[in-house]
Amino acid sequence: MRNKELEAGKIKISDDVYATIVTLATLETKGVHSMSSTFNDGVSTFFGVKHEYEGVKISFSDTDAISVTAYICVKYGYRIPDVALRLQEHIKTALVDSTQIEVETIDIVVQEVIFEDI
Repeated sequence: MRNKELEAGKIKISDDVYATIVTLATLETKGVHSMSSTFNDGVSTFFGVKHEYEGVKISFSDTDAISVTAYICVKYGYRIPDVALRLQEHIKTALVDSTQIEVETIDIVVQEVIFEDI
């Protein structure tokens, strides 16, 4: 959990909250089909622990700036670099607007292209 010092006290924001914000921003981005599972997500699911924010990895620097890695599936027909850039901007805006956290990096890993029936 990250703490934010205020004059009136502390605010604690769970890592799950950051991951949820990233997931929602990702799924709202044009060209993104879905989040993609990672190896760690598969291991967690195997042991009966399933998270709403599958496909998101969150870490923090020594200065409490956030780093995000989002694993996604892109819809066929969209330019992957355009989707990734748009997604990076969307995630950063969502995190800063919602929590005022400093964003260090946002990495996008495209793991699959999804062909949908027309």
